[in-house]
Amino acid sequence: MTLVLRLIFLFIRVLPVLLTLLLLWNLFNRFFRQGGRQYHYGPPPGGDRGPFSRGSPGGPRDPYSVLGCSPSSSDEEIKKCYREMLGRYHPDKFIGQKLDPEFIKLAERKFQEIQEAYETLRRRRGF
Repeated sequence: MTLVLRLIFLFIRVLPVLLTLLLLWNLFNRFFRQGGRQYHYGPPPGGDRGPFSRGSPGGPRDPYSVLGCSPSSSDEEIKKCYREMLGRYHPDKFIGQKLDPEFIKLAERKFQEIQEAYETLRRRRGF
């Protein structure tokens, strides 16, 4: 009887260590299955459908949402949002930082999307 109790107590003492090792092994495998990267900076899984694409093909994205403003915003507010987004996603900002080339391509696409959204609004509103 004492041998059975000793084995049970030993199992109870070792169980947290085993669970911790199992959790670490799982995290380790997930990390290396992704190639060591946490984020994917490529085109969406459905393919690249253009600068104003949503989840559905052919549907243009709202230029106001691209610039982060609302349709009721004034022309000055739209210009301010445009300049802020350009500063945030300008590709030249990322080139000298030794980042992944895919990340720089993503920044270039986002930069182009911002420019096209601003041009669309500029044409619509006439400023």
